[in-house]
Amino acid sequence: MTQAKLEGLLKIDNESYNLLRVLHMFMKLDDSQDVPLQAMAVFWFVATYKNCHKQNIEKHFNISKASASRLTDYLSRYHRLGKSGLGLISKESDPRDKRKTLLKLTRKGKDLIEKSFSTLYEDIKDFESEYGE
Repeated sequence: MTQAKLEGLLKIDNESYNLLRVLHMFMKLDDSQDVPLQAMAVFWFVATYKNCHKQNIEKHFNISKASASRLTDYLSRYHRLGKSGLGLISKESDPRDKRKTLLKLTRKGKDLIEKSFSTLYEDIKDFESEYGE
């Protein structure tokens, strides 16, 4: 669907449209276009709370250890059943507590965050460059 059709059908403002574009970016990360919304939320949590633990994900989203593992595996390099993950986060043992899994953004994850913010706030940048603010 083109931008003109989408805007015409939904009559949405620029901020909402830019958010839809960011969500679409996530959907395109997986060939099946089945990126779960929970995975997107977990990714943004890791981006917001840098170097967090998988246990923080479990508590914040009120999900089981198994669900947190599946979601973080999907976002990391290796997904379950031998499939490739999205490569957006890394999972490491916490050097201070080997029982905990430390989650960090990869370079690919950081690039996606930068691209997301660029998309979300491109109207602001255009305004600033046009009016010198």
